[in-house]
Amino acid sequence: METMTEFASEMRLFDPASGQRLYMDARERELFLNAANEQPSRGHRLFCQVLHWTGARITEALELTGDRINFDRCSITLRTIKKNKLTKQGQVKAPVYRQIPVPAELIDALDLLFDLRGKHRRRCASLALPLWPNQNDPKRPMSRATGWRVVKRVLDAAGIEGPQASPKGFRHGFGVAMALGGRDIYTLQKLMGHERPETTAIYLQVVGQEAHDLQMSYWNQANKSWGKQ
Repeated sequence: METMTEFASEMRLFDPASGQRLYMDARERELFLNAANEQPSRGHRLFCQVLHWTGARITEALELTGDRINFDRCSITLRTIKKNKLTKQGQVKAPVYRQIPVPAELIDALDLLFDLRGKHRRRCASLALPLWPNQNDPKRPMSRATGWRVVKRVLDAAGIEGPQASPKGFRHGFGVAMALGGRDIYTLQKLMGHERPETTAIYLQVVGQEAHDLQMSYWNQANKSWGKQ
């Protein structure tokens, strides 16, 4: 059975050598959204927003189709990309999907750009096509390399640098935000699309550190007030 130590070699929030943070914090995520909203392409703006609000892997977001946008629940359904695609018996695992609640404003923006409600009413076959298609074949999604270039351009515009300015750092930022917001580990596991709760448990590591920093900031304010008495 795999242990937390074995997971740590791949899933970590701090670089073991330098101690540098490997996830985007709240300030950086806000900077990223602001920079995304300044992009000339509405499609690229929405792609970055989907990544921000869902914690999706880039490949998962790229293959998003119009029929996975739920207007009633204001949610987006993602197909979870698995690293282990085969069972122990060598059989291909069945697809796994997860539904992520997102702001209604994001759903409305996707609808406005892609006419999703209209396509639903007309039962258009194009709802099954990727929202961000490959230029050479609209039935296939944009390549991961192209998707990352879009994200990297926004990160550069936002002035975000360091090891956290990466695909994994962006996704880790979502997990940290959800953990700090009080999501229990099993709900967060489903939102992240992890196969094991032990993988998701890394986000509890940062809760203690940031909770400590928050507590110290309260003490600093209290000490300033005490000195004025």
